[in-house]
Amino acid sequence: MNNDHNQPPAEAGKAHMPSVVTEGDPWGSVPTVAGIEPQNAGEAIPRKAPGRLREILRKAWGNPSGRVGFVLLGLLVLAAVFAPLIAPHDPVVQTLAATNEAPVWLGGESGYLLGADSLGRDVLSRVLHGLRLSLLVGIVAATVSALLGLTLGILAGWYEDTLGKVLMRLADIQFAVPFVAVGIALTAALGPGLGPVLVILSVWGWTTYARTIANSVAQVKRADFVTAARTLGAGTGRIMVKHVAPSVLAPVVVLWSTSAGVLILAESGLSLLGLGVQAPGFSLGSMLSDGQVALRLSWWAVLFPGTALLLIVLAFNMIGDALRDAFNPSSSLAPKNPELV
Repeated sequence: MNNDHNQPPAEAGKAHMPSVVTEGDPWGSVPTVAGIEPQNAGEAIPRKAPGRLREILRKAWGNPSGRVGFVLLGLLVLAAVFAPLIAPHDPVVQTLAATNEAPVWLGGESGYLLGADSLGRDVLSRVLHGLRLSLLVGIVAATVSALLGLTLGILAGWYEDTLGKVLMRLADIQFAVPFVAVGIALTAALGPGLGPVLVILSVWGWTTYARTIANSVAQVKRADFVTAARTLGAGTGRIMVKHVAPSVLAPVVVLWSTSAGVLILAESGLSLLGLGVQAPGFSLGSMLSDGQVALRLSWWAVLFPGTALLLIVLAFNMIGDALRDAFNPSSSLAPKNPELV
């Protein structure tokens, strides 16, 4: 006699149903029938997609302009960092017997590779050490102005009808005033030196960031994800930091890479006027100021610092162009399908 007739209907049904286990899935979301393997059990688990930052850097490096810019800037940074080790002479020691000495490949007898300036100082050693201060000023000033511009730009875009109008009017006024006039006035009030130069350049550079970011924030704050965050009870500060700021980082990175070179040129302009770095410190700009005294006798004391400045600005601009293309969704380095063109 079959025992199934004596079992309750529910238990009889369970006896003929295969058992379901959820091994490897703590939430039980992918049930597995005992004795039966899933179809994709033998397939390899797909790799996690690369992060956004890694993808942007990959695209920027894949751009020929970006690759040249990164390599050039890397070489300049290495030369600046290891300047005390690779500089052949002390950059501040004066050898009056070698005043205006030509480079060794132009017949110079003192063995200076790039010649000597009007005080007998080795131009190559001064260029290597001057790179350190010029890069420091550009990177620090660009970073501070980017943070300041990002903060003020988010506030201007979020409170566009109140605080935003005031900040944008201040930006318009600053754009209307020449930088040289402001630099001279602030230097007269603060005094010349590295510290005042950093303050002037950092404060002056915020306007470009703020104007660009304010327009983006005014659009982002009306997006659905911001509305959802408000609905869930997130405060204004948390929304700005967690949701709005990451949405506008792309233009900030691009502007930073281009403004660093511009601020280095601005520091050189102030130093050329005698308002920048003071002796015994020196930068590439102050080397240009010193070299113009005896330009006809030692043109190499101006040519090589100027060339170093050119390479720095060129490297930052090339990196900025590559990053701009990398952040642009419409530009991709991947080959196109000819059937879809």
